[in-house]
Amino acid sequence: MLYTRLTRTADELTRASMAELPPLEEWTAGLPEKRRQWLEMLGLDPLPERMPLRAVETGRLQRGDMVVEKMHFQPIPGCRIAANIYRPKDIEHPLPAVIYVCGHAARGKFHYQEHPRWFGQHGYIAMILDAIQIGENDGFHHGTHRNSWWHWISQGYSPAAVEVWAAMRAADYLQERTDVDGERLGITGNSGGGTISWFTGAADPRFKVVVPSCQTGSVSQHIRERTVDGHCDCSFWTNTYGWDLPDLASLICPRPLLVAAASKDTLFRSYAFREVVTKAQELYALHGCEENIDLVEADTPHGYSPKTRLSIFSWFDRHLKDSDTPATEDISAERDNDVELSVYREGKPPSGDCMRDIDRTFIPLPDSPDPSSLHEWEMHRQKAMEKLKARSFRQIPSTLPVPEVTIREQGTHDSVRFLTLEFESEPGLPVRVQLALPADCPEPIPIVVGAMDPQARSSFLAQGAGVQSVPATMAGHACVEVRGTGATSIGPGLEWTMRRAYPIVGQTLWERRVFDFLVALQALRTLPEIADVVAFGKGEQAVVALYAALLDHDIAELVLHTPATTHWDSGPEILSVLQTGDLPHNAALLCPRPLTFVGALPDAYNWTRACYELCEQTHGVRVIPDLAAWTPFAE
Repeated sequence: MLYTRLTRTADELTRASMAELPPLEEWTAGLPEKRRQWLEMLGLDPLPERMPLRAVETGRLQRGDMVVEKMHFQPIPGCRIAANIYRPKDIEHPLPAVIYVCGHAARGKFHYQEHPRWFGQHGYIAMILDAIQIGENDGFHHGTHRNSWWHWISQGYSPAAVEVWAAMRAADYLQERTDVDGERLGITGNSGGGTISWFTGAADPRFKVVVPSCQTGSVSQHIRERTVDGHCDCSFWTNTYGWDLPDLASLICPRPLLVAAASKDTLFRSYAFREVVTKAQELYALHGCEENIDLVEADTPHGYSPKTRLSIFSWFDRHLKDSDTPATEDISAERDNDVELSVYREGKPPSGDCMRDIDRTFIPLPDSPDPSSLHEWEMHRQKAMEKLKARSFRQIPSTLPVPEVTIREQGTHDSVRFLTLEFESEPGLPVRVQLALPADCPEPIPIVVGAMDPQARSSFLAQGAGVQSVPATMAGHACVEVRGTGATSIGPGLEWTMRRAYPIVGQTLWERRVFDFLVALQALRTLPEIADVVAFGKGEQAVVALYAALLDHDIAELVLHTPATTHWDSGPEILSVLQTGDLPHNAALLCPRPLTFVGALPDAYNWTRACYELCEQTHGVRVIPDLAAWTPFAE
């Protein structure tokens, strides 16, 4: 049920992408903001400061009428990108240039050398870049894929951002060279390099020709076919605005775009890349430049074929050299060994290279707020809440409808009455709430509501959320089976897939749990026995309660038991939430509503209490020994 619902969401997103084309004038007027949104989703808004590239040539190879330059440069200070440049030996006038971005063959530019070699032998200057963690570059691109670094999602980080920025800075470098015609730049690459070709072409209009190879699919395909499982993190972006590849094509249009593909590709299915190109062709037709987009596919597995290579070479000749003569010469078998092409003596950058830690430093995150007055805090709170709603919880409406609820009596035990509420938080996604109320309830009473722990065995008799010890004389309690718990429990394999897939549709598993929880509160509020709602969270489930309380202003109090203290170090992921603040910072946004800690106040939340005191809410944060000691917060 859970994955089926996710698949439906992906299908809806793909269908909606560029489904209706605006008038040309409207499209053109909206282009700057759309490109800004794309840079934001990549993690490049604002763009990093363009610091000196510190380009260093480490050697040259003479290869007949061609020269191979070995060099590295620093797109970010201290972080090196290794590159080879293939060019004619004798250059009489500035030449067009092509940046070749490597896929994820472990040997990087050594593996793909035939392609920039072809360009260098045919009147181009070609610069081939190693990707992160590939060839002679350091760093990691398998954060969530191999290492379960879910905080990358909370940062809004993808290594694609670094690779796109490296390609943009490579363009800066080429435009500084006197042998390059800076107005005739192109970008291409295969597999992972195809991804970065798409991404960079959409980000930087200086690339006049864009040719991705074997990396064109759709959000629907990647989730429906579970091909997301075969991709590393730099294959996707933080999809805040719910885009698909046709949206990237809209940022490339009307510049020439050739999509090269393989019909037997296990990672990119033919139905998907054909649909992407068909949609993009409609936009190019709107511009009256249908000849600037095309699809070439071969009946081969993932990778190049003679047919696709020659089409790629012909495309560049046509659009960067104004030649309509088709290319007939394929790549040659000539190769240099890895040692000869190496930029560094040891095949790796110096030990002090900072690329290894770029995932923690590339996305600028705010410092802890340090307001000195109540006015400053209120200004911070307003901006932070706007940011959370616009980015991290963009897909949760400000007003949720009351779901159609089925209520079943479950009997009475020890003077406690038990009920089950069932509804759908989204079409096709059932959610169950187990509710406990005093059997004798003459007037509405408060209710303490928690999200079920995925590790809990059962929600029977409103267990599973840790709220069952709330005194029945004080309040009722309820356990919400948010997605991935109870009837929609999933195993570790599917959970891994879903945690990686949700961000592709602009959500996360934990954000969807917040959504389920909020809809459950709407269902509970239909019961006449319920007065105030108190949100409770224990451990990681505190994340659900905390953000639900921030989004639902009718939640009277937030109660946290040994809560998670950070989104870092694989903490519960919420899309780009760290760009607003970490858990203690965001918990303080609840002020002036009451905040209770059970057992002890974690050190990290001393900051939260200090903010409450600044707001003159000295009694707004309290600590109780256990949940059995809880009472409604005194007015």
